[in-house]
Amino acid sequence: MFVHLPVDILNEKPDTKRPVIIRAATSLFAKQGVDATSMRDIADAAGVREAAIYRHFAGKEELAREIFLSWYRWYTNELQRIVCGPGTTLERIDGMVRHEFEAATSHSEAFVYFCDNESRFVADLPPGVMSVRKVLAAFIRAGQVRGEIRTADPKLLADMLGGALCAVTLGWLSSRRRKPLGTQRDEVVQICWRMIAA
Repeated sequence: MFVHLPVDILNEKPDTKRPVIIRAATSLFAKQGVDATSMRDIADAAGVREAAIYRHFAGKEELAREIFLSWYRWYTNELQRIVCGPGTTLERIDGMVRHEFEAATSHSEAFVYFCDNESRFVADLPPGVMSVRKVLAAFIRAGQVRGEIRTADPKLLADMLGGALCAVTLGWLSSRRRKPLGTQRDEVVQICWRMIAA
């Protein structure tokens, strides 16, 4: 089953095998990991010759990085829109939780790949792509200035908030018997709020 990515990478060269290769690679990277996936695996899953992949990407690491960055850019842009948007701090946390849950339910394989590989690629983000940690830390600092968020290291609180959201969502994805993720939204929002509230 191929994953659908809500990102620009699939719109590049749509009349070629590139989108099929990207979908196959994303699915395999999410299931097996980048290191355990060979270019032959990707070619087989995409129904192309291995040489077709090299027409679009220099190698597996470049393919993995481009997929990650395209997904990451989409994810952080949406997160930035939420944290800079209208509403109270609690309403913005609710927006973050909704964003996380929507990304996981609509794009589960891409979401798993994104979470599993953030540490691999985040140190080398291109200019103009802000890290999730920086977006959340700015949100925390703004809440601290307003007296709504506890006094503590904003980066630490950002890591705790981001880690909690990712852990809950990945746990839900790996559960065999699961209720719809949205049924837990209010509880997750309240727990995240209590974790950072002043």
